[in-house]
Amino acid sequence: MYSDHATANIKQVEQHMLDLVLQGTGEAGQAAAYHLSAGGSRVRALLALDAARALALRDDHAVAIAAACELLHNASLVHDDLQDRDVERRGLDAVWRRYGDAAAICVGDLLLSTAYAALAGTGPSTAPLIARMHQRVAAVIRGQCDDIALQGSTLASLETYEAVASAKSGPLLILPLELALALAGRDDAIGTAVDAGSFFAIGYQIVDDLQDLERDALNEELNIVAVLAAAGEAQPHACARALAVRRFRQAQAAAEALPSGCGRLLAAQAMQRCERLLLALETP
Repeated sequence: MYSDHATANIKQVEQHMLDLVLQGTGEAGQAAAYHLSAGGSRVRALLALDAARALALRDDHAVAIAAACELLHNASLVHDDLQDRDVERRGLDAVWRRYGDAAAICVGDLLLSTAYAALAGTGPSTAPLIARMHQRVAAVIRGQCDDIALQGSTLASLETYEAVASAKSGPLLILPLELALALAGRDDAIGTAVDAGSFFAIGYQIVDDLQDLERDALNEELNIVAVLAAAGEAQPHACARALAVRRFRQAQAAAEALPSGCGRLLAAQAMQRCERLLLALETP
């Protein structure tokens, strides 16, 4: 699914992230490096690398924006694990579990700050990119706060659910494409990238909710099945799956419309998830 060029450059991104978090940061840097060592799919970094390649950006700029996006994502994971009290991340102890709550806050903050430092690799273009990145981070924080505020309540508004779902993860899926497009001077296409990332995020959250239905009910967390049931939907599970398929298809169409094929990886991810849902619907 990923181009050979993107796969090769991901090693540079990994090293760049480690170099940045370990620069004079002491134990917090070591804990951040521990978290990054657990790996992960690095989807956001690969989206940035492949988009940068498609848009003919310089390799060092591609690595810079890929590292920035991946560091932001990992900052959110460290804080999410602490907030949700999840004890494991990618088969290893979560940072808070191994190093303590206070250290996890520091590590998440360090990864967040380091993401901005990574953008310095784009030279004179850095200032407007920092402003764009801040806007996406602010959107994620707003979405997370809205999600917390709705815990324990009975929500019957699909529109509100989708707005929260989109805000929680959409901005950090939009960002790799947005930064690449901005560097390429294609601001005209950023609206389409926003659509692609937002639709994908909603589909992704619905699938996550279907998998975590019992846990979400126990913790009184927002879940699409409960929302649809409260709205009077007779078959909320089937309705949720159908909605996820629709949103993934919309994400694929928007991603495929981006210039120079820079959205092809997000389109492929959306198509893959859509096919999995359709297969599950056909399986007795």
